Amino acid sequence: MVEYNVAVDIKIFLEDPKTVSNVIAGLGKIAKVRNSSEEDGPFGIRILKATLLLNDDAGGMEEIEEKIRQIEGVSQVEVENVTRV
Repeated sequence: MVEYNVAVDIKIFLEDPKTVSNVIAGLGKIAKVRNSSEEDGPFGIRILKATLLLNDDAGGMEEIEEKIRQIEGVSQVEVENVTRV
């Protein structure tokens, strides 16, 4: 069993609102998705907010952000909070 000891709250700006399920599936390959929600952003942009559970051995936040940016449908990633659990 994998032990998670870091929780990360992120905001993901979507290229297309129709890709949200693809983005969530991609996040699941990187980390355990604790929860997620969608909200409207400025200029009609759709934002996916998610809390990811990670092991601190998974790498630094820059590496995780880069993996998330590579998911099809992701425009931009913003880390809002990182805490130990």
